[in-house]
Amino acid sequence: MLPCTPRGIRHRFAEALRNPVSPWVAMALFFLCLVGPTWLRAETISGTIQDSSGAVIPGARIEITGGDLAQPIVLASDGLGKFASSELKAGTYSVRVTRDGFEPLLKTVDLRGTVQLQLTLAVAQQLVTVNVPGKSLAFANSDPLYRELRNVALGQTYHLDNFTLTYDVGTFQFRKGTLTVLNPVNRVVTGAIFIGEGHFNLKPVLRLDAHELERRTGAAEANEDFTQAVFRFTREAWVKFVPGLGEQMGTPAEAGAVLSHWRGRVRERRERPLGFSEYLLQGEAMDNVDADLMAAFYNPLHPPFFNAYLRGTRHKDLRFFVRNRVGALPQLDSPEEVALVNYDPEGMDDGVFYLAHLKSEYLNRTASSGEDRRLFATHRYKIETVISKNDHLFSIATITFEPLLTGERVLKFGLLPNLRVTRVIDEQGQALYWIQESRKEDGSFYAILPSASEAGKEHSITVEYTGDKVLEEAGEGSFYVSARTSWYPNLNGFGERALYDLTYKVPHRYKVVSVGQLQAESKEQDFAVTHWVTPIPVAVAGFNYGDYKKIEMPDEKTGYKISGYYLSELPNSLQGYKERAFLQSMAPGSMTKYALEQTRAQLQLCSYYFGRSPYDDIYITEQPNFAFGQSWPNLVYLPISAYMDSTQRWMLFGRINDKFTGFVQEVTPHEVAHQWWGHAVSWGSYHDQWLSEGFAEFSAGLFLQQAVGKDWRKDYIEFWERLRLRILEKNNFGVAPNDAGPIWMGLRLISPRSESAYQNVTYPKGAYILQMLRSMMYDSESQDKDFIAMMHDFVESHREKAATTESFKTIAEKHMTKLMDLRKNGRLDWFFDEWVYGTQVPRYHFEYQVTPGEAGKVKLHMTISQSEVDEHFAMLVPVFADFGNGMTPIAQVGIGGDTSRSFDIVLPSRPKKVALNAYKEILER
Repeated sequence: MLPCTPRGIRHRFAEALRNPVSPWVAMALFFLCLVGPTWLRAETISGTIQDSSGAVIPGARIEITGGDLAQPIVLASDGLGKFASSELKAGTYSVRVTRDGFEPLLKTVDLRGTVQLQLTLAVAQQLVTVNVPGKSLAFANSDPLYRELRNVALGQTYHLDNFTLTYDVGTFQFRKGTLTVLNPVNRVVTGAIFIGEGHFNLKPVLRLDAHELERRTGAAEANEDFTQAVFRFTREAWVKFVPGLGEQMGTPAEAGAVLSHWRGRVRERRERPLGFSEYLLQGEAMDNVDADLMAAFYNPLHPPFFNAYLRGTRHKDLRFFVRNRVGALPQLDSPEEVALVNYDPEGMDDGVFYLAHLKSEYLNRTASSGEDRRLFATHRYKIETVISKNDHLFSIATITFEPLLTGERVLKFGLLPNLRVTRVIDEQGQALYWIQESRKEDGSFYAILPSASEAGKEHSITVEYTGDKVLEEAGEGSFYVSARTSWYPNLNGFGERALYDLTYKVPHRYKVVSVGQLQAESKEQDFAVTHWVTPIPVAVAGFNYGDYKKIEMPDEKTGYKISGYYLSELPNSLQGYKERAFLQSMAPGSMTKYALEQTRAQLQLCSYYFGRSPYDDIYITEQPNFAFGQSWPNLVYLPISAYMDSTQRWMLFGRINDKFTGFVQEVTPHEVAHQWWGHAVSWGSYHDQWLSEGFAEFSAGLFLQQAVGKDWRKDYIEFWERLRLRILEKNNFGVAPNDAGPIWMGLRLISPRSESAYQNVTYPKGAYILQMLRSMMYDSESQDKDFIAMMHDFVESHREKAATTESFKTIAEKHMTKLMDLRKNGRLDWFFDEWVYGTQVPRYHFEYQVTPGEAGKVKLHMTISQSEVDEHFAMLVPVFADFGNGMTPIAQVGIGGDTSRSFDIVLPSRPKKVALNAYKEILER
């Protein structure tokens, strides 16, 4: 935000005059009012727009006519609901106010001096379609090429019989039928409709993908007969169809119905997805196929894509996508170019059947999770946000970016569809076309640059937008903050890091706690203004919001500045318990101190084990969510349950809930650890997300072992036992999370029969994988020295680039001990094949005898049996002995296959007990 000085005001006022309907006008005039009355002449109409509850209404259109005006004056109310028009002559004027969702209001004003109006709008009797006000309407969804693509009609029809088309790993056999071509746009064919008898086959390249397809469908290849198919593609694909075209014929009436049905399927959006495929394909970030085609028209070098939508005999909506660079499913932040999705949100076979790299990349050994899938690189965001008293957002965002491909003109942003764009301009203030269909349709936001861009040259655009659904009141002074990655136009999601300059203007009783460092705070009438800047690039911006009280707890040992923000009132969800003694005794201030003490201890522990966090400031904030925590760069959201003691939770549940007690123990150290895992070190794709969630979960276990004092063993063992059960316990379908597939599948583990598999594999099994590496690297003399060196190396080598499973494996192999080299090749393929790319979990049986040895020593004879694994499975298993001070490791035993192994070791004295895997740190059945 510009400083409130005459120079800054003149700058904004001049900008506003270029477009009188812009919200910049209202903002500038509001600042003028703050400076002093000398800026306004005697004849002024100003006022505030509000609803019947007294909440201000931003973005209202105010039209002033009459007097000696040759043409109407058009204004927009600012984020405070205010407007002002000066330099008017005395006379009689009409003030007409309109706003979507409200009845129009007409007010007659006899102007003799200054008139201050308080205008109240009534809620409309019927909801109307959201429209963009004023001149900007001409630039929304109105690009001529886009309109032609959006409304493309049917063209010529041909016989298509006994023809085979191959696209990467997908093969289409058109046995008998018709192909109706969509009318060419600029002489380019962008789609076709097949009706008849056809067959589709997909044969995976990798064995891992074949296993996943077999788990999903019962076969290692996909085979589907189909009767209808809709194809949409960029210019390169049409030539593949041409050799199969037969005689031209009349267009069947059914073709029009197929096209209409397809449009409904790919354009409609539900606010709450029913299944995983709907979440991916029809969620907040859903693709607008017509806008994607437009991007390829505007840049002939745009990465090509090929989409096939099949109505099969078994699967009624099977979708095959091939999309270079951007990725077949960009919603998963993956560069994998080929996908097969069964879109069946209400069925039991819903989900992603196949997602992999191009066949040519596997054959050429160039496939990598680290491929850059971006078309543009974001450098900076400058965002100014006003939160009105009715929780409505009014924002202006300037995004500075660099094209990575020459010629690109179309940028797709992640933006909550409820946030409606009202204006887009370039650096020169020139209005730009943009695409944003209805929030109930494919309403993703695309901006269109006026000309082809040059790769490597920095550009910026400014987006004005307004709407709701980002904040939801949770009670007196507390709010649910939703849309945490899409409350602003986010160009590449977690796929990159950028600098953020953030200004918030909110009702004065509330505080904003934001990512970044606080630069300034002030008051403007009834609003509090804060300005935050991220000193280094970060992956995402976010904030928490409410009637917060603040506590500070600096850490002199590490230098981190820790602040805690808590709510003094209970959210509505707990108001029913407010009068009960156990919640009346809640002491959020003291519990915040406890949370900050946990934070300080975890920051110290993680700094020792992993290296320093990149953020000097860390803000711990309470949120009204009861069982959900999250961590943004230097901003942690903790659930309100973390601010209750064990007695209060017991009274609330009416019993001791061991699982929830475990959650409360883990949530603060887990979320604090995300300052390393997810932020200091980001992940490459959904395949690698276990490096974030699993490592944060491991760090919570490390906290229970290292930071709670001498009585750590019980909680630590229970922690790993909880994780083991989460991985291996079967659900009502008889499917354990581990059975849903390897951890490398990430979000694709989700299916109707394994809805919780992602949560119960990525987190706990990811923690186990790291802990098992730690266990194998442990030495009785140097203890965790080798493991700590590995983790420091991993963090330092990935501060500027995303981590992948492959890059972590490389670091682990660099630091592996000789004992870990089971295959004698200096590699950890055996370990990653078993635990990251596989699903086997061994069962162990342990027997031992202790007999007297020489010179007062004892002989320990042990037999270890490993079962329920194949002959290739190998593991190093730790053996512990208790000599009176608790279990300590005495040996690492290597064992391979479904077998037993016996061996002897000499101990200095007789142990009280000997045990295998005493602390549950190795995953076993």
